[in-house]
Amino acid sequence: MTWIISNIGSIITGLVILVIVFFCVKSLIAGRKKGCSSCGGSCSACGMAGKCHNGNA
Repeated sequence: MTWIISNIGSIITGLVILVIVFFCVKSLIAGRKKGCSSCGGSCSACGMAGKCHNGNA
């Protein structure tokens, strides 16, 4: 019990970070299921221009 009390700040910070990471991953998975990607759609500024969209950009 003493260990928990002496490290409560680190425990709370770790839990907050875990919650943030959980929701970020959940959002990424939901976006993938909806067909979204990380592509911003600006192919002219992209190094992979025309390759990821099969020339439909």
